[in-house]
Amino acid sequence: MSFRYPYAKIFIALMIIFGLCACHKEVKIEEDATDQMDSDKFEGDIRHIFPMDGKVYMIDPAYAIDFPYGELKEGCFYEIKADITYLNGGVAGYVDYPEIDRLIDCKEISPFDLKLADITEKRYGLLFIGDYAEGDIFLNEYNKAALWMDGQWIWQYDKKTEREDGTFVCYVKDVDMDTIEKGISEGVLACKEYFVLPAIKAE
Repeated sequence: MSFRYPYAKIFIALMIIFGLCACHKEVKIEEDATDQMDSDKFEGDIRHIFPMDGKVYMIDPAYAIDFPYGELKEGCFYEIKADITYLNGGVAGYVDYPEIDRLIDCKEISPFDLKLADITEKRYGLLFIGDYAEGDIFLNEYNKAALWMDGQWIWQYDKKTEREDGTFVCYVKDVDMDTIEKGISEGVLACKEYFVLPAIKAE
């Protein structure tokens, strides 16, 4: 019966080796598991913001930001001076995302004093409408599209689609495309149901 013991010792040794290997594998840290976040801090940076639909947005790009510095009036635009940290990278994929560290000054301004792109030159962002269609300013950014007229955000659009001619339609979800196409054929580019952004010419 003594022949069993050498095998038992070998078996126990193998179990210890396998156990150590398993434990070592559990605590192994992958090099690419870290959150590669970069940040840049600017003191006394000048930026522009506006409130809409219960949130505060920074202009260019229109990021929704935390602004715990008092209530702002819907439909108004503001210039702020603040110490701001801009985040880049990381798991969230930030691109110059602003976080206000300290607010120094905040004053109301006219949006017509802002150097906004013309809607015939650019498709995304905060855009001047000018003589193109009804309204003063159009916002087309990420999942947000809205029309600003006479000091207030009048309409906000839920859906977007590109037409064959290169124009871009933002519209409320309850309106069908046949109704939109009929309105466009009659020369209506802006209304409470939809807004048509012009085609952007390739440079």
